[in-house]
Amino acid sequence: LGHHRVKDCYWWYVVVHLMMVVKSTSAFNLDATRVNVLSGPADSYFGYAVDFYLPASDSVSVVIGAPRANTTQPGVVEGGAVYNCPWAGDADCTTVKFDTKGDRMITLPTEAREKLEYKSKQWFGASLRTHGSKVLACAPLYHWRTMKTNREKDPVTTYNINNFNKFSEYSPCRTSFGDPQGQGFCQGGFSVDFTKSGRVVLGGPGSFYWQGQLITAPSEAVMKDPTSESMVRSIEGQKQTSSAPPSYDDSYLGYSVTVGEFTGDNQQDFVTGVPKGFRTLGYVGILDGENMTSLYNFSGEQMASYFGFSVAVTDVNGDKLEDVLVGAPLFMDRGSDGKLREVGRVYLFLQERTLSFREPQRFTGEEMYSRFGSALAPLGDVDQDGFNDVAVGIPFGGENRQGLVYIYNGDKDGLKPAPSQVLESQWPGTSMPSSFGYALRGTVDVDKNGYPDLVVGAFGASKAIVYRARPVVTVEAELQLEPQIINLESKDCKQAGSTSSFACFTVNYCVQVVGKGALSSTELNLELQLDRLKQKGTIKRALFATTQQSRYEQRITINKGAGPTCNKLTVYLRDETEFRDKLTPIAVSLNYTLMEEATLASQGLRPIRNHFSPDHIQKQAHILLDCGSDNICVPSLKLSALSDRKQLYIGDENSLVLTVNSRNDGEGAYEAELHVVLPPEADYVGVVRNNESLAKLTCAYKTENLTRSVVCDLGNPMRGGTNLLVGLRFSVQRLEEAVSPIQFSLHIKSSNEKSPESNTETVVLPVGVFAQVNLVGVSIPDQIVLPIINWEPVENPVKEEDIGPLVQHVYELRNIGPSRVGSAEMDLSWPLRSDDDYLLYVLALNTEGPIKCVPDSSSKINPLNLKLSNSHDAPGANETGNQHKENPRDIHRRELQRGEADSKSPRTLNCSTSECLHIRCTVQTLESGHNAVLQIKSRLWAKAFMEKESQQHTIESAAHFFVNDMPYKIRPEKLPSGAFQVTTSVAWANQDGNQPVPVWVIIVAVLAGLLLLSLLVFAMWKMGFFKRVRPPQEDNGEEQQLHTEENGGDHADA
Repeated sequence: LGHHRVKDCYWWYVVVHLMMVVKSTSAFNLDATRVNVLSGPADSYFGYAVDFYLPASDSVSVVIGAPRANTTQPGVVEGGAVYNCPWAGDADCTTVKFDTKGDRMITLPTEAREKLEYKSKQWFGASLRTHGSKVLACAPLYHWRTMKTNREKDPVTTYNINNFNKFSEYSPCRTSFGDPQGQGFCQGGFSVDFTKSGRVVLGGPGSFYWQGQLITAPSEAVMKDPTSESMVRSIEGQKQTSSAPPSYDDSYLGYSVTVGEFTGDNQQDFVTGVPKGFRTLGYVGILDGENMTSLYNFSGEQMASYFGFSVAVTDVNGDKLEDVLVGAPLFMDRGSDGKLREVGRVYLFLQERTLSFREPQRFTGEEMYSRFGSALAPLGDVDQDGFNDVAVGIPFGGENRQGLVYIYNGDKDGLKPAPSQVLESQWPGTSMPSSFGYALRGTVDVDKNGYPDLVVGAFGASKAIVYRARPVVTVEAELQLEPQIINLESKDCKQAGSTSSFACFTVNYCVQVVGKGALSSTELNLELQLDRLKQKGTIKRALFATTQQSRYEQRITINKGAGPTCNKLTVYLRDETEFRDKLTPIAVSLNYTLMEEATLASQGLRPIRNHFSPDHIQKQAHILLDCGSDNICVPSLKLSALSDRKQLYIGDENSLVLTVNSRNDGEGAYEAELHVVLPPEADYVGVVRNNESLAKLTCAYKTENLTRSVVCDLGNPMRGGTNLLVGLRFSVQRLEEAVSPIQFSLHIKSSNEKSPESNTETVVLPVGVFAQVNLVGVSIPDQIVLPIINWEPVENPVKEEDIGPLVQHVYELRNIGPSRVGSAEMDLSWPLRSDDDYLLYVLALNTEGPIKCVPDSSSKINPLNLKLSNSHDAPGANETGNQHKENPRDIHRRELQRGEADSKSPRTLNCSTSECLHIRCTVQTLESGHNAVLQIKSRLWAKAFMEKESQQHTIESAAHFFVNDMPYKIRPEKLPSGAFQVTTSVAWANQDGNQPVPVWVIIVAVLAGLLLLSLLVFAMWKMGFFKRVRPPQEDNGEEQQLHTEENGGDHADA
């Protein structure tokens, strides 16, 4: 049968030629802006299988399977079809007329007519391959009716070979072995391929209880009797694998198939995927092309990954040995969160020698459920670099899961690890994802430009897309600087319009364009940059003489075969007073790009620059230095550092000074800098400037990539023999989470090429935990004097004042620091009773700060339930006993004064001699500088003490504490603890027995005093003590003058 043109009623088969920009993440030489989009009937799955058709050397088209298409076959619904489409879009697609008949019928012995075969929904065109003028298309869901009485329909598949002149049907699974244990569910043609000799290879994964089967036969034998109507045919030269033990059931051998040469006999062998073999690990087998025996197996590495879903064979590393690629689209990998994700994986097995392969190179998908590796297609050498390339289909990847295709380029080590190009679907499906990339085919140059092209199927959108490869050109460039060492003293060049002379050098450059398919003329944009190593915004030391700029642009045309194009430019240096850096080379770079508006090639494609070749070339010139004949300064930088602290404590300010000695024992060190890398816990304060022996360097604090450092300028250059001593202040406070010593790392850097750095000096400071915790106490008042004035004991006390004077013992636990206390305990012993009488009757426990106190379980505070006074806790002037006030907080580090009553030794009452009350206190976190206060409010049981008249007493309470822990990862050497006693003395007044002085004694004493005073006054009178002596008077004038002066004068001076 020949071509059959589609009539007007099939207008939807028209080829559409689109100009669009594909949003590719990268673009190399498959042109994604000028693609040929081939469209088929909606929902026909047009694009499910694709291949190039080359019936002659000058004729190329694309054959496309549409397994759900409706045809003109009578009584057949969605039988499927194959279309032949011109790739260039200059004509309509045509339907390849394989089978135009409906289902065949059979007459039963009862003379009833029934269907012998079932072509509806047979998925014809689900797999197809071409070989020369032959097209092989398969219907893997084709059923036929055996002659068995149960009328079972067996899905054996039919194959049709068409060379557009004649058509032949081939169904090797349509045999008398129609049971499941035979070929009853063969699904032959699920995968297909041709050998180079034209032999057909078919996969039937459903044979033998789905063990699977591979079948091969010469295409000439299949085409030998194209008119045969026999349902069961015997094909000469047909070979097939046989059934295996039951352990191989459900393996799916033949799920995918391809061919390659692995035995060195020049006869291609068969490669087939078995995705559920080896207990669902999957494997790919190589079968001998002669006898179909197993030669080699590649095993999967993860259960249910469907290793072998797709297979491909090509030589990717150029060693003339064919390599094997295997897809496992359900492979699962762990993401950054540690969870398994289905991302897919592709394996490349490089053949080193006959049937010997390297450990696989692995390529793992990035998107979940994208089915990375569902299709694999050798592309040939798509960029003409000498290595074959590969396309990988990802039918549910990309934005909106419409599909992607990755292009991987080969090299001597296999495939490059990252794709050079990503093709993205621009054709969304109507009722499902477009599945762009589910079918791929390459290696054929459709436009005859010397570069193989690619066709991609997108059956969800009923489309197939042809991508053509653009010619790849390489720009070869040369760059020379003369001289390469510039003497700033040799000022041989003059700047235009100036009388000044400058040091200078020349830049010589040449460029040419080479590559297969290069145009007769190619336009390049050249850009020369001077002093390229200098950052943007800094002073460029060199400028072009013609423009006084550091950049020079040129657009040139390179003619094919004309050789390189060259040019020469003069560059001058600024005056050396305008820049400091003489050590850094003056880098000159030549950048080159193809002009975007370059002339199109005859096929409508622009050349593209080889992305694997450099896009620039760079050379360097050096300024002549005073560094010997080689113009290379080699410093010898040395560094030492000391800290004025040997230990750091958590909670302390930890101010410290690092004294750093920097010296250079070699040649000049240019742009020398001291770098101090700070630990996270430290802060830079400044340079020590109050010490004449230390250098006053300029230092700056810097942060780069979370690394904090202090950088100090040591000179440019730091000349040989220089010795600098500098002091740097730091504060180290953030030590709460420290687990190890703190390190300062110091070293000197310079811009010299050789020996640019000093030794690295590390200052290590251990971190410790220490808290000075003090316990002090006071009694308020510290002495009670008996008897108590205007107070009498009450037999049955009701309120607290009835039992005696107020006595308070105050204990304070203070953390001097510097570290924090996590928790502590304090135990207090309180003398409560003696001789069945209370001593100090406890009324209440008051606390301040992070402390809680409770008595032991056998004791009770205020057991008599006396009514408590609302007055201030501290005894006031209205309280009995010692009449003074004292603030319980003002008790730090002071000696408590004790009154003394008489010379008799007092009786001591404490927990050794009396019944005791025990109080347990727990202290929570106690910060440095904070305290916790316990105030025991009590009353002296005065009645008990007044019964022991004249007896002195000393009442002692005692407390001790211990710290349980300190809230740091570093443990202290010793936890703080201590104790303190508070004493209250009870004394008696008039203990020496003296009586009051009688009244008569007082009267006699007063009279005696008055008598003595009278006698003393009489004796003084007799002696003239009370007589007034006046000076003699000269005359009346003088007397008058004296009188006047005595009365204040004449007021002249008033």
